[in-house]
Amino acid sequence: MNACVLFPSEEPQLRSQLEAYLEWLGNQAAEIPGLKAFLLAGGYGRGEGGIFFPPDGSPPRLYNDLEFYLFAPPVAPGVIASWAHEGENRLGIEIEIKVMDPAAFEAAEPSMFYYDLLSRHGFVAGDQSWIDSLPAELSEAAAIPPEEGSRLLVNRGMSLLRCHRWSQGEIELPAGFCERILSKLQLALGDSVLCALGTYHWSCLERNRRLSALQEVPPDWDLLCAWHAEGVAFKFRPTDSGLPPSDWAKPIDLLRRAWLSTFLWIEARRLSTGFSGPASYASFSKKLFPEEPALKNVIRQIRDLRRREHLPFCGGDHPRSRIWKALVLLLNGSFDPEASNLLGAPTLRGIALEERCRALWKHYP
Repeated sequence: MNACVLFPSEEPQLRSQLEAYLEWLGNQAAEIPGLKAFLLAGGYGRGEGGIFFPPDGSPPRLYNDLEFYLFAPPVAPGVIASWAHEGENRLGIEIEIKVMDPAAFEAAEPSMFYYDLLSRHGFVAGDQSWIDSLPAELSEAAAIPPEEGSRLLVNRGMSLLRCHRWSQGEIELPAGFCERILSKLQLALGDSVLCALGTYHWSCLERNRRLSALQEVPPDWDLLCAWHAEGVAFKFRPTDSGLPPSDWAKPIDLLRRAWLSTFLWIEARRLSTGFSGPASYASFSKKLFPEEPALKNVIRQIRDLRRREHLPFCGGDHPRSRIWKALVLLLNGSFDPEASNLLGAPTLRGIALEERCRALWKHYP
């Protein structure tokens, strides 16, 4: 096995536990017929995983989930579940193992996900030559479409909706959940700009360094850079302040406003247009995804009419265009009929409307 150095060497016991599990997992996966590769992604796979030092002085522990990708023919769900359960018992963190079709990966288009995974990962089992044979552009940062920066912010924006409700005392969330989510958003605000400008990098340390060299930047850039540095620090040494939800209301509001201005700046640049604000974006009449063939989008929508969760007809644009527009309105606090109509739910408001937005987004990430 050739796994990455997953975190600083000053915690040899944690390193030993993790490497023992990876070795065990690699031996299990090696028995799968047709296995191409088994990779550890995420922070630990890139050598940037965090270690949590409990404030009560108890032993440090791993913090991030472990994210694995198994490139092989279909594997029985029970097998995957047993592997994950073994890791959770050993390490005390959540284990996620996704099985992916090797042929689909070989034909994949460039994206931030593929770039991150192939540029730096923990090799658990399989055939390294298969990875080396994949299209070179999947490992090139410059090949990542600008749309990926916007998609990253949409992903973080969906979680920000929940954190906002939590800060208002309207919903409950697990301890430390929002602190982790907000830290990810601090990183994403800067990372999305790097992606939009074609200067993204797999390492958060290198991305942080590159921010200061940018000439074309969105509003409040100094603040976004400071937040990114805080996000990097949290990534390596996460904390749990234990502050009540109400204490997070102001920071969340600041991040919400920064999300809106950064997202609209990136989208205006991507679409070569100008947006005066959230309402302007939500009423944009042209395609948000002009690179998507109109006929393909129409066929996609006809197919999806069979699903319970589907959107009103979007013409020749991708269905996710309505979700992105609605999210901008929701994060702007605009619980008006326009957001409801975009999501095909004219009677919904507040939390119910946000949950519908999130449910639809899972179908069109």
